[in-house]
Formats: sequence, structure tokens, C-alpha cells
Amino acid sequence: MPKPTIHTIGHSNLAAEDFLRLLQLHGIDCVVDVRSTPASQYNPQYNKPVLSEFLKENDILYLHFGKEFGARHTNPKLHDGEGKVDFEKVRATEEFKLGVERLRQGVEKGYCPALMCAEADPLECHRFSMISNYLTENGFEVVHIYKDGESVAHPELEAELMKKFAKKLPQPTIFEPNISKEDQVRTAYRLHNQLVGWSPKKEETDDRGA
Repeated sequence: MPKPTIHTIGHSNLAAEDFLRLLQLHGIDCVVDVRSTPASQYNPQYNKPVLSEFLKENDILYLHFGKEFGARHTNPKLHDGEGKVDFEKVRATEEFKLGVERLRQGVEKGYCPALMCAEADPLECHRFSMISNYLTENGFEVVHIYKDGESVAHPELEAELMKKFAKKLPQPTIFEPNISKEDQVRTAYRLHNQLVGWSPKKEETDDRGA
């Protein structure tokens, strides 16, 4: 049986019509908004009421999974020692698992969904290391869509992640000979978490809406 496929996409500063063309190019008929706050100060075309109506007019279903997949969690139990949201802790919540199950059911019903956040580059977004990584490990095929219409499978981006953090990854030594590729991958994702993870202690000055 083929794996259920989930796409991801970042709206960035695209005009609504250009965003729609990207969705249509990849056969997307369901947008799953993974922003905790579904609004954009600088790109109001992506405010929830406007976007949902625009997509509805073009026969695309809009769903908001802020509680399930959003990056901004104020519960200290979901933070690491530095006060940033810990993606591993979020993935262990019932809300997150429910979101994954709803995605699976949607694909089984015939939908082709795309997880949408604000960042154009998935490597700058929590949708890559918090959500897509988990989906890939749990039987999904994840494909990331770029602004130019190109797409890349998640394992290819994971390889880029490994290159990015290559100098910071643990290596087998005489004293620790059992460092595995899996250990290195987990470390790379944790480093990405530290890079993009949201912290309530930090005043947000951008328009990501994660």
C-alpha cells in the first residue's frame, strides 16, 4: 500500500492568486493552517476569515490546526530548560496525536492536504522539525512545496539539515564508539528545534504567526 502523502507550504508574501496556483499545481484540495495565530499583519490575505473564504470559493477546504500543530505553546510543561517550546514534548500531547489521526483520516477520505505556515523555507519553520519529521517516522510521505513551484521530499531536506549541523553532531570515538546515524539525526532535529523554537520570553518582532 502506498504511504499517505502530506504536503507542506509557506504562504510567505505571495499574492493570494499565486498561492492558489501553487496549490492547484500540486493538486492540493485541503489547506491545514498550522499557525498558532492564523493572522498576518503584513499579508492580510492570509488572515483566517479572508483565507478560508478565498479557498472555499476555489473549492479548497480550510482547516485550522493551531492547537494540534501550532508552534506557540505557553504551557511551561512543554518548554525546555531554556524556556523554548520543546517539539518532542509537543508531539507527546494528545492534541498533536489527534491532529495526526485527523490527517490520516482525511487522506483516507481522498483529500490531498498541505500543512501551511508562514515561512517560505521549511528549514526555517517548525512544520519541518516538529510535524514533518514525526509524520515521516509514522508512515507518511511528506513533500515540501516551494514558492517557485518546485517540491522536495522530506528525506532530501533532512540530508540538508544534517549538512547544516554537521560540525555539531556527535561522532563515534574511542570513548563513545556506539554513536549511530540515528543519534546524529536526533541531535540535528534538536538543534533545529533550538533554532526555530518559539519562546514566550522573547518578544516576537516578525510576522511568522507560527
